[in-house]
Amino acid sequence: MVENGKRTKRLVLVLLLALVATAIFQIRVALADVPSVLSIEPWTSGADTILNITVTHSSPTSSHYVNKVEVDVNGTINDIDLTPQSTVTFTVQYDLGELAVEVPVQARAYCTIHGWSNWSSPVVVPEFSFVQLLPILAGVSIAVLLLRRVVVKNGTFQSKRSADC
Repeated sequence: MVENGKRTKRLVLVLLLALVATAIFQIRVALADVPSVLSIEPWTSGADTILNITVTHSSPTSSHYVNKVEVDVNGTINDIDLTPQSTVTFTVQYDLGELAVEVPVQARAYCTIHGWSNWSSPVVVPEFSFVQLLPILAGVSIAVLLLRRVVVKNGTFQSKRSADC
């Protein structure tokens, strides 16, 4: 029974020392300053599609900054090397060239100290707005009307209207 009391005292002593050590040597949570890609905005310059990639990164210095942005264009990774920034939020441009089809695009940024950000949400480029599609729809409609008129004149096609007459 005496030995059992000694074990209990030793256990209490070890736990007390562990508590004191923890209080003296506090473990601090490291708050990493990882950059973040806020947005990817496509625009056109002539026939080329340009991406404006907006990145944010707190407390930039000459040794702590975003030195690279990676752009994933439909599975192909392209690097953009950067010099130190003086602002927290900045925009990087990337020229995709002339695009014949829509492609998914996403980006991420690399901090010289804290590493890579997460990939941004994918953006499909180019995104055609209604204003851009209107001339295409008008051209297709005119082509269909002209084709219909030519076919009816040749007698090889008869529309429902002309059959009723």
